Amino acid sequence: MIIFIYGTTAEAIKIAPVARRLEARGIPYESWLTLQHTDALRTVLPELGLKEPTRIIANGRNGKPLTSSSDVLIWLFSVVGWMRKNIRHIRKSLPSNTVVVVHGDTLTTVIGAYIAKRLKVPSAHIEAGLRSGNWRHPFPEELDRRIAGKLATIHYTPSEEATRNLASKKNVVYTRGNTVIDAVLDQGDDAASGEAPFGLVLLHRFEFVSNQQLVDETMRTLVEESPLPLRLIVDAYSEHGMTGALTKYVGGKLQPQSKLRHQKFVGLLKTAAFIVTDSGGIQAEAALLGIPTLVHRKTTEQREGIGENIMLSNWSLATLTGFLHAYEAYRRPVRRLSQSPSDIIVDDLVARGYSD
Repeated sequence: MIIFIYGTTAEAIKIAPVARRLEARGIPYESWLTLQHTDALRTVLPELGLKEPTRIIANGRNGKPLTSSSDVLIWLFSVVGWMRKNIRHIRKSLPSNTVVVVHGDTLTTVIGAYIAKRLKVPSAHIEAGLRSGNWRHPFPEELDRRIAGKLATIHYTPSEEATRNLASKKNVVYTRGNTVIDAVLDQGDDAASGEAPFGLVLLHRFEFVSNQQLVDETMRTLVEESPLPLRLIVDAYSEHGMTGALTKYVGGKLQPQSKLRHQKFVGLLKTAAFIVTDSGGIQAEAALLGIPTLVHRKTTEQREGIGENIMLSNWSLATLTGFLHAYEAYRRPVRRLSQSPSDIIVDDLVARGYSD
């Protein structure tokens, strides 16, 4: 039995290509959700072709998404309560060939791998082995990856560097790319056309939105230095920490853009003249598409596209300004893959006997 444990829309987007391939082969799976993202995650499931959840481990904070440290703490208590109440009887009901599959670098990644330990079944970590080399940046994602790496049994690494990082471990499988690549390619080649050029901005990580001075300086630099109009993706998780900056800078050159369904969002990515983001998922998508991109972070655990179409800012406003003035120099052709990362994962799960 294959059990996916996830809790955010980003995890769902990257797990969905694997789940769709399982379903296409007639292989059943279950989804257990922690709902770090609540309504947003529930909405995206049918759009991604994901089944309704088999089990709800937690439901955000009283049905609301997690937007603060206190929300996370209360949510963690509810996760612990669920485990104490359910683990023992679930363990007795699982077939011997069960595996728990987790993804990425969220708190749910760690929780899912820990639940597998409590259930006494192996866990498989998709997007394993990525390391920034600095546990403080990004925080807490770098710690989440390191802990998940300790707990997981099988490690699906998206790059040669990630594979080298886990050289001392067993059961490391190089997937030749990130599953988010399949999430993009599965959408086809359609992109919006006929629009005036624009830049796309998505900044939402905790370490960014919790730094109010950096948020304000970044927004001001974007508005003052961008040669093009900007679309700022705003959701419940970034809006909480960016209220002041939104009030000061939205309007004119900077316009808010509500979060879109993934298919439409991919179309928006393909149309953008350039991207400014702190999202690792968008970094991988942009590396595939060759779109000029500035990753606005101190460091990144992913090397895809760095030095080609992608620049790392190190939170330097001078670097951000330079990118905005010369973004076109970073454009590259669309990459083509010889193998699907999601197919490699599914083939491996089947070979290990988890599809029976």
